[in-house]
Amino acid sequence: MNAFEIYTVIEFPQSETNQNDVIAIKNIQATYGLNRIDWQGDPCVPKQFLWTGLRCNVIDVSTPPGIVSLDLSSNGLSGVISPSIQNLTQLQELDLSKNNLTGEIPEFLAKMKYLLVINLSGNNLSGSVPQALLDRKKDGLKLVVDGNMICVSCRKKFPTVAVAAASVSSVAIIIIIVLLLIFVLRRRKLSAGKVTRPSFKSKNRRFTYSEVEKMTNNFQVVLAQGYKEFKAEVELLLRVHHEKLVGLIGYCDDGDNLALIYEFMEKGNLKEHLSGKRGGSVLSWPNRLQIALQSAIGIEYLHNGCKPKIVHRDVKSTNILLNEKFEAKIADFGLSRSFLLGSEDEVFTVIAGTIGYLDPEYHKIGLLSMKSDVYSFGVVLLEIISGRPVIHLSRDIENIVEWTRSIIENGDIESLVDPNLNQDYDTGSAWKVLELAMSCVNLSSKERPNMSQVVHELNECVETCENWRKLRSQEVETVELRSFPELSMSITVDTDINPMAR
Repeated sequence: MNAFEIYTVIEFPQSETNQNDVIAIKNIQATYGLNRIDWQGDPCVPKQFLWTGLRCNVIDVSTPPGIVSLDLSSNGLSGVISPSIQNLTQLQELDLSKNNLTGEIPEFLAKMKYLLVINLSGNNLSGSVPQALLDRKKDGLKLVVDGNMICVSCRKKFPTVAVAAASVSSVAIIIIIVLLLIFVLRRRKLSAGKVTRPSFKSKNRRFTYSEVEKMTNNFQVVLAQGYKEFKAEVELLLRVHHEKLVGLIGYCDDGDNLALIYEFMEKGNLKEHLSGKRGGSVLSWPNRLQIALQSAIGIEYLHNGCKPKIVHRDVKSTNILLNEKFEAKIADFGLSRSFLLGSEDEVFTVIAGTIGYLDPEYHKIGLLSMKSDVYSFGVVLLEIISGRPVIHLSRDIENIVEWTRSIIENGDIESLVDPNLNQDYDTGSAWKVLELAMSCVNLSSKERPNMSQVVHELNECVETCENWRKLRSQEVETVELRSFPELSMSITVDTDINPMAR
């Protein structure tokens, strides 16, 4: 034996951190994958080894300290705001700014009675600020939500019986016109002669067949059919609310007549604009980027903002609808699949979806996961870049994914971009979107990004494009000034004139 060590136990006079706070902060650490070197041991004790980003209250040596301030700003956090935060019951300050958080601002923040400051700025949060938080703000709470797609002044609107009744009588004169998704299926004939359909939990948005016929001008727009899909979509949409998901106005389950009534999306679907079927001007590159980002936010909410998580299973350009401002929302949840809490994020199931958008792994072995939606969204990104159809029989390579790979291998990348843009696009953001699209359509689902990462990448692409627009605008102003040399001359002469005596 060359040496020996002597260990002594040093007892700290301060009590250990409140155990509920310890559990909560470690859950937060696990949720966001925080691997900080100094986040080990007791969060608050001893004081000289306090975890970075925390501030604790120390009352006396006999009282366990609690966490009163949590600063996780600029840590690259993604996903939704962790529910474990509400278990930090003594928290006074919360700073989650400058991250990549998505989803809505949770209601539980308003119930944390000691919170004085909440900074959520610089994220990708969406939806509206909970009314309870707005009420707290009036009482002195400092709430910062700048840099998010959030409505600060509006309240969440959940239709009631009165709203549903009013919409029947006044739908002809309000802005929201209805698109109708009508599903017709004959009653299944069983030996008993009757089929009992499962009832839906909510009745406040249910309309009769005659009411729907009147509201939709004798079913002017029919989108799909099938009772199984109808039931799935009603049950999902009655519990899912997000500004990037098409809102459900109501439904009809009147005998053999089944219908879903959506908010009206005036500009139709994305595919119509990319193909030119809607007429009018070509979608600009900045508009395409915004549509891609908004669609990604909607899908990301389904994956991370819903409990249980939801896989859309039919992401495609015809299911991305545009309102009058060309703001995008995800539609058609008839094939969506929920994952039970605590289960794996993948499941073997019957193949469903649209040819050209189907995840090869899912199509081959029936293994469905969140990454199946990522693949489909990658195909949509290729549509946005190229303006080409997903399946084109006149191409040497019919499938857009394989066609794109062949173009990239040949090095002729510029030929990928939609010729209708007339080279009026930012090459920097275009190549970034192309790289993102190709990572999304990777044959291995494990190699694909998740939707939170996709949202983050698209946000960067939007910023890059915005810088390009500003630079181009400055160049145009310079060119215009050079077009009027006499203006420059007059400015030069004027500066040499001395003040005149009065």
